[in-house]
Amino acid sequence: MNMSSPTMQLNDAHLDREKILENYAIHSRSEILFLLRAIQQRRLLVNLDLPNSRQIVVTSIIAVNERTNMLILDVARGDALNHELLSGKGAEFITQLEGVSISFKTGAVTLCDYEKLPALRIALPKSIIRLQRREHFRVHVPMSSSVKCIVPSTSENDPDPIHANIVDIGGGGVAIAESGGRLGAETGRILPDCRLLLPDMDVIVTPMEVRNSAQIRLANGAFQTRLGCKFIGLPKDMAATLQRFIMSLELERRNSL
Repeated sequence: MNMSSPTMQLNDAHLDREKILENYAIHSRSEILFLLRAIQQRRLLVNLDLPNSRQIVVTSIIAVNERTNMLILDVARGDALNHELLSGKGAEFITQLEGVSISFKTGAVTLCDYEKLPALRIALPKSIIRLQRREHFRVHVPMSSSVKCIVPSTSENDPDPIHANIVDIGGGGVAIAESGGRLGAETGRILPDCRLLLPDMDVIVTPMEVRNSAQIRLANGAFQTRLGCKFIGLPKDMAATLQRFIMSLELERRNSL
């Protein structure tokens, strides 16, 4: 008889996840510095996911200081967020570089001055998780196509479905984007009964698991939420429809070269 408590089961699941992620860890200091500088140079947005909190701070890397072993980040907007960041609990640093998830636990976050302006300071990580686990070929969807994914709302206060654009798509999943802030950034969620409205194809209806998220700054200065999602239990007939659509996109791309 299994007498393990729910807390013990959660701890076991957490340990299993940490063990799996360790397979994707980078420990080389030179490679870590290279990745962080690439994130800085491309001005990518970074999520600081606070532990046991629903708050996510959106920031960016200002400087990578190898000599002092410090990473300087843009200060958070809002006193409450800064207070929570500086509580000493640390956060999880999450961003995407060329479609690959980059993450690490920050340790303590402190306030500092950088070029006479307030900024956040964390120690350079000793390891980074670089996670790229795509089992299927992905095809970019041109913006001109405006292919939609309709995500049912899970909020009683906001019942209308969410109309998101499909950014790229493959046999195993899809990346979707939305600028209204309604998608949320939490990973691990299941989005039920999502509808993929593919041109000249039958509607595909499938639940999806949110595997990664990112906040993107658009050319006009607005923020866009992008979610990388995995299909769950996609029926064979819908998988066949999806493959036909992917092949048509790829053929269109090749003909345009």
